[in-house]
Amino acid sequence: MQRIDAYVRLAIIFVIVITILYLPILFYLKKKGKNVIRQLSYLGLICSLFLIIFATILYMPIEFPPKRYVLNLIPFNFNENIYGPYQFINEKIPNIMLFIPLGFFLPIVFKSKRKLYKITIIAFFVTFGVEFIQYFIGRAADIDDVITNLLGGVIGYGIFKIADRFLKKQNWWLKFIGEDKNS
Repeated sequence: MQRIDAYVRLAIIFVIVITILYLPILFYLKKKGKNVIRQLSYLGLICSLFLIIFATILYMPIEFPPKRYVLNLIPFNFNENIYGPYQFINEKIPNIMLFIPLGFFLPIVFKSKRKLYKITIIAFFVTFGVEFIQYFIGRAADIDDVITNLLGGVIGYGIFKIADRFLKKQNWWLKFIGEDKNS
C-alpha cells in the first residue's frame, strides 16, 4: 500500500506542477481561439506520460552502467513464502493504475486511436520501452510489469468507452474529445 500511496501523491504533485507550467500555453491558445476544454485532454495525456516516465525511470537513482542486470521472463512467479499477495498488491496494482490514464487519454486526444487494438499496441510499446530502459539503468525488467501495464492501458480504454457511451450527448464531453464542431 505504501507504493500506491507514493504513486497517488506523485500523481497529484505532477498534475499540479504540469498544470502550472501549462497555464501560459493555455492562456495563449485561448487567445488564439482554441477550446480550453479540449486543451485539458492534451494536458491529461501529457501528465500521464510524465507520470509514467517519472515513476518508472526517474523516481529512483539511475546506475549507468548498472552493477547488475535483472530480467524476469516468468510471469507472476511469486515466492509465496516471502511475499504472497502483498507483493501483488504493492507492486502490480500500482503498475495497472499507472497506465489507466494513458489508455483513457490516448483515444481522447487522437481520434485515430479509438480502437482497442491500437491502444493495446501503443501501451505495449510504451511499457516495453520502459522495461527496456530499466534493464540498462540498473533496475529489473519484468514481464509482470509489461502484462500489468498493458492491462492498465486496456482498463483506461474501457473507461473511455464507457464514458463516451454515457456522455456522448454532453456538450462538454464532445469538446473534450474533439467532436464538437466549434472546437
